[in-house]
Amino acid sequence: MVVYNELVAITAGAGLIGFASFLTRLVRGKRIESEGWAGFFGVTGLLLFALGIHTTVTWPFGGNGFEYANIAFGQPAAGFGALLLFAAVYLWRQRTLFTADPDTANATALRALKPVSYFVGALGVAMGVLAITFVRFQLGAAPPEEPISGRFGHLPLLEALFLGGLWGIVALGAILFAFAQLTDRAALLVWAARAWLVGGLVLLLFGALNYYTHIGMYFNIAHGTSHLW
Repeated sequence: MVVYNELVAITAGAGLIGFASFLTRLVRGKRIESEGWAGFFGVTGLLLFALGIHTTVTWPFGGNGFEYANIAFGQPAAGFGALLLFAAVYLWRQRTLFTADPDTANATALRALKPVSYFVGALGVAMGVLAITFVRFQLGAAPPEEPISGRFGHLPLLEALFLGGLWGIVALGAILFAFAQLTDRAALLVWAARAWLVGGLVLLLFGALNYYTHIGMYFNIAHGTSHLW
């Protein structure tokens, strides 16, 4: 089975951290370097969109009841990637605007983000449902061949709570963002950014750890070893 959820996880984590920082700068009226941010959102958005769409339509995660990962990982990645690409295009096209007065530019950008908040909110609701699904069906338990995570595979609720909590905090940020934008409560945007910052950090670290645990799992399977760490 060929998987690439490690790259998806670290890219999504970096994207959440970056957008949280960008959103905080917007709300606080700080100057935005639009070309640099456009490049960042373009790179992360392209990776997430391409890998998310591929996962969504080809289902590379298969066998032994693991098919749910195609839905839980691929579809949110595709949606988030599309949003990051929108941000990249907007910031690149509005380069002149962001060289002017920061207050005017940032207020204009926040207004431009209002229509897409409908989709952000929809993704937030979907992520919230996925969070409940992880816990309800105790999904995400690592196989015994996987180092570190596999040591807790006999406790499926443990990883289900971890993944459900992670998806849930990202969902909370998305719903707060949509609510703040659609009700003109800019103060709530800072809380959305904080939720995404926490979720992004955890997701990035989890994805980085998976490089070790997944390679270790394939090594154990190929060589008949049982490395637990």
